[in-house]
Amino acid sequence: MKVLAADEYILCCGLLRTLMLLYDGVCVTVANSIDEVLARIPELPDLKLVLLDTGMPGMENLAGLRRTVETRPDVPIIITSPSESRTQIITAIRNGARGYVVPSCKPCVLKHALPLVMSGEFYIPASAFCDESVLLTTQQPSPQMVLSAGDGLTPRQREVIVMLAEGKSNKEVGRELDVLEGTVKLHVKGILRKLGVRNRTEAVLAAARAGYLPRTTLGTGSSRSEYSADYVNHSMSGPRAPSSPSERKPALPRTSGSSADLGGLLSSRRPQHRPKIGQTS
Repeated sequence: MKVLAADEYILCCGLLRTLMLLYDGVCVTVANSIDEVLARIPELPDLKLVLLDTGMPGMENLAGLRRTVETRPDVPIIITSPSESRTQIITAIRNGARGYVVPSCKPCVLKHALPLVMSGEFYIPASAFCDESVLLTTQQPSPQMVLSAGDGLTPRQREVIVMLAEGKSNKEVGRELDVLEGTVKLHVKGILRKLGVRNRTEAVLAAARAGYLPRTTLGTGSSRSEYSADYVNHSMSGPRAPSSPSERKPALPRTSGSSADLGGLLSSRRPQHRPKIGQTS
């Protein structure tokens, strides 16, 4: 099986490892930019799969995906991305992707997702069907650090930041969440960027101020209580602003693309006859 992949990207590497466990004779051709992908495709007439990452040079706004699909519309393409935005997932599928893999995808899920894509079907993460406005409302940030709906931490990033506050290492977080350590590093990088901080300690403090951490996480013990969200609220002048979801429920903008729209999109793009992919040794 010949595969064209951007192996410099952590998620693509994870897919390749899973692919090699599932299929014999996997032969990987490396291409880490869209220009390289387009240059390599003519050299691989029996190409079976393409793995692209949204961070690749030339992929801007998924333009690189469209160019690749136009070159080989018969070859399934899987997109990897740190973003779990429903809008981006739908856009990728509309532009020809057969699969969309995010850091929260577990190895056991990928073992089923890859054969699904190779048989002519689609794979997208479950987060694409979640109501993002509801997820954001469950732990709305307090007034000290108000993040927009597009900048808020994802549910998985919230799990990670809680574990960081408990002092767990990337390896320990990965073991508990059943994901690769490299995937945890991607989550930490995203958390630092969204909170506008430089290291894990600052991230924990910022997350506490933003209301992402339960009080029991940082409020146990005298050495940690000073970092609790409750302490931050009391240290402000004036009356304490409400921070719990029950006290403050602002209207949030809804993310475009409903679950029904996504289901219809998949149905419309499903081929009449599934291609039979043979394994090559």
